[in-house]
Parts: sequence; structure tokens; C-alpha cells
Amino acid sequence: MKYWIVGIWFLVLSAAGVAVGAEPASTAQIKEQLVKLLANITMTLNHAVDEPFCRQFFEDFRKQDKKVEHVQPIMQVDRFDDPALTAVVGKCPTVKWIGADAEEPGNPLNSMTYDRGRSEIGTAHFRLYKVDINNNRKDGAEHVFYMDGYVPEPLPGENLIEVEELDKTRGHYVVVDFEHCLSLGGVEVGRVGMQVRPVYHGIIRYQGRSYIYDLNASGGYKLYLNELTTRQETFKTICRYWQ
Repeated sequence: MKYWIVGIWFLVLSAAGVAVGAEPASTAQIKEQLVKLLANITMTLNHAVDEPFCRQFFEDFRKQDKKVEHVQPIMQVDRFDDPALTAVVGKCPTVKWIGADAEEPGNPLNSMTYDRGRSEIGTAHFRLYKVDINNNRKDGAEHVFYMDGYVPEPLPGENLIEVEELDKTRGHYVVVDFEHCLSLGGVEVGRVGMQVRPVYHGIIRYQGRSYIYDLNASGGYKLYLNELTTRQETFKTICRYWQ
């Protein structure tokens, strides 16, 4: 799986509260900020797999009412080697993309490989979700793993590069099958531009289905609604809106 990501500094905000019962304050604050932001900009539907659905989604998303549910992680830690996270991801020292060739090797879950062989390691904001991301009730909920704070992958025998400021604005969500150590579909979030603006992303439930939304500031604001494909090899953008 190959990715193109361009990074610069942004403020990133995503709903990641873990409180049980009432909606966590962090989620409420994010929803309030989204309502305020979307009330002050004009966005146009730029791409739609289903135009009536995409137009209705945007109207509901900008209101952030009960029709849009922000999914909370079952775990969030600051270190990849945190014992709580290791108890889960440690079952798979490496994972292999479900669509990879048979001879292609696996990679650590917190690594990403780009074109020309360049790799980076996620170092921050590790989150694990359990949600029906493939929208198939018959096989239950899937694990979705999130990370950001990328640094170049060190050469063998070297340590991770220490940096004072990590770019936490671009992240990656990936669906993981921990039973077979496979990474299913993944999607990058937080594409960036040339000005410092808040960006938002997360997993949401809407009309009985799960999606990953990405409201980023590449030039003007752009909102992407992504859904895992039926083959589970990647996510596809089903709705896109541009400022």
C-alpha cells in the first residue's frame, strides 16, 4: 500500500474521549467547534457517489445533532510500547496488507511505507477503536488503529530521531485483523496547506453505518467522508466538499 503525504504544522482536533455514559466533554467541544466553523464558511459538494445522501449528510454534519455519532476509542495511549496497547497489538509483531503479494513482507503496525521506499514511524496519539467499520453486522465489530506524530524510520541499530515538535496534524487510520495479523483498508487524514488552521477527523456513525471523516485545511477547507470498500482493501471517498 502506498501513500503520498505532505506535512506542515496545524492544530489537529479529534474526538477521543473515553467516558462511559454521557457524551464526553471533549466530544461535545469538538461538535461545538465544528458547528461554529461550518457556520462561517461555505462549502460546495465536489464529489458524490450518492448525491442526495451527500447533500443530506452535510446538512446533518454541520448541525452536529444526534444524527451524527462520534465513536469513542476503547483505548488511547501516548506510547506504542504502553503495556495496555502491547497486550493487543503485541499479538502481531508485523502485519501484512490484505491486498499484498504473497512474497511481500509485513511491517510493524506503527510504520508507514511510501513510494521510493521511504518509511516513517508513528510516535503519538495511539488510539484503538472497536466498531463495525465494514458495515457488516454478520461479522461483528473490527479493530481500527490510529496514530500520528511521524518521524523517519531509523536504520537498523539506530534510535528514533528525537524532535521537539511532532507533526500531529496528519494521521492514519487502519483496520486491523489481529487474529490473522492483517491490515485491511487504511486512510490518511489531515492533508495540509500553507496556513495554520484547526483540522478535524474521526470515526462517526451516521444512518446506521460507520465512516471516517476528515475536515482538513489544504488551501481552503475540504471535507472528506470515507467508507471501507466491500473488498476491505482500502477506503473510498463517497462525499467530498470544498470551500
